[in-house]
Amino acid sequence: SLVQCLSEYEGTEKRRFTTESERYGVVLNLLSRRLEHQPGHCWWYPLRPDKEQYRQVIGERALSFVGIPYDFIGLVNWLLGKVIADTKAMFCSELSFVSWGFVGKAPAPDQLLEMEMVGEGVQIL
Repeated sequence: SLVQCLSEYEGTEKRRFTTESERYGVVLNLLSRRLEHQPGHCWWYPLRPDKEQYRQVIGERALSFVGIPYDFIGLVNWLLGKVIADTKAMFCSELSFVSWGFVGKAPAPDQLLEMEMVGEGVQIL
């Protein structure tokens, strides 16, 4: 998922939100609520400083996909190496990939780290 701050609405608590693709489709969640019942670990990979100029457009793109259905068929096809990312339906890594402005074959989640968009990971949970 992508972590975003919606500064116009955050108030003094400085809340962070995630845009993520779940079985119900692309949704916006409070990061703190999402992590409340998370039994494992969570890592944050910040946007690289040289990509900072794209922050706003990435966030706008990600928010524009809220409500797009989950790509169950695409996920199965991705396992077979046959998914071209589109915006009709999306799975998790496809959402980040397209929000970053990429097109083409949808990557696996671990392949996102190889795309030189994010910096060193920080464990937050």
